[in-house]
Amino acid sequence: MLSVFEKGIIELIKGSLTGSVPQIDSEFDYEKAYEYAQQRQITPLLYYGAVNTPGFMDAIYGKRFFKSTMNLSFYCSEQVNLIETIKEAFEKNQINFVLLKGTVVRGFYPCPEMRLMSDADILIKEEEYEKIRPIMVSLGFEEQYESDHELVWKKSGVTVELHKRLIPSYNKDYYEYFGDGWKLATVKAEDSNQWFMSNEDCFIYILVHFAKHYRDMGIGIKHLTDFYVYLEKYPDLDFGYIDKELEKLQILEFWKNIKSVIDAWFSNGEWNEKNLFLTRKIISNLAYGSEDNRTQARALKASKKTKHFKLKRYFLLVFPGYTLMADKYPVLKKVPILLPFMWIARWFTALICPKKIKNQVKRIEAVNEKTVSQYQSELNYVGLDFNFE
Repeated sequence: MLSVFEKGIIELIKGSLTGSVPQIDSEFDYEKAYEYAQQRQITPLLYYGAVNTPGFMDAIYGKRFFKSTMNLSFYCSEQVNLIETIKEAFEKNQINFVLLKGTVVRGFYPCPEMRLMSDADILIKEEEYEKIRPIMVSLGFEEQYESDHELVWKKSGVTVELHKRLIPSYNKDYYEYFGDGWKLATVKAEDSNQWFMSNEDCFIYILVHFAKHYRDMGIGIKHLTDFYVYLEKYPDLDFGYIDKELEKLQILEFWKNIKSVIDAWFSNGEWNEKNLFLTRKIISNLAYGSEDNRTQARALKASKKTKHFKLKRYFLLVFPGYTLMADKYPVLKKVPILLPFMWIARWFTALICPKKIKNQVKRIEAVNEKTVSQYQSELNYVGLDFNFE
């Protein structure tokens, strides 16, 4: 069964989102819970549940929770204001856009700071980007880098990811379903260029994003609670349509298992071997999984094509790709020809501060046929696979 700590975390989250009084064991460690929450971007989510427990606010840890929550609340307000500024600028300049993921579900939580976001995600039309770039500059944002599916900008510690497509093209199975995503944006706001998906398609996308992260690296608590608040917001979703689409995506079984977790956490549903397994995975993960999981997932994907995963990873460790290097050395965005010299600079940095490289080598060395097979078995157990063929 679940440990005292795991039960306590679930009780605090349940209390925060439902208003129930958490039933916390006297052995529950609030100091440990604070450090845990800080690492996973869920401090306010635990705080608003814990505040109703006897003696919490009188304790030192209660004051730490309170201070952090207030600071995060201020940051959240700054983030919300900047998103609104971008929306207004896009509407004024007739830029088409769709708000995604956390920018949508945050409004379904009792307080916006309960749903912290590392970044704000907005779908754009790639052909409009040359119009968008000067708008972002005029708003005080600085361009960071471009990935397979995102164009990343920052201002005052707030990151905005402008999506060229909903799903990275290298997630071939899910990308095949969504394309760039605009075929799902069917409703346009009056006198605005903001577009919307149906509630059902938005739900499907949030689940696919969750599944993608789960199998690629793992995923944490705040993404699980998104489903609870979404279902509370839209209790009449057409699950006939949703289930049919999830069957196409080969994640219907995965959703049923996740729904079982949600029921066990929030609706006194029955615990079983599978939802206990998923609960422990989600609770143990950081906000976006772990590097160990990422390495095993990469090895699993690579094993379908080649047996030389380690050799390839060692090569990329010595000669990282342009995108990663440009993120670390912004001068490459202006002078890409300097890439070989930046590799040399990186090697010297690695010699001076070798800990990060050693950790990467350690993760690569931990990969073998047995660990890759186990990772695949655990994905299959919860209803997931890399369906790239």
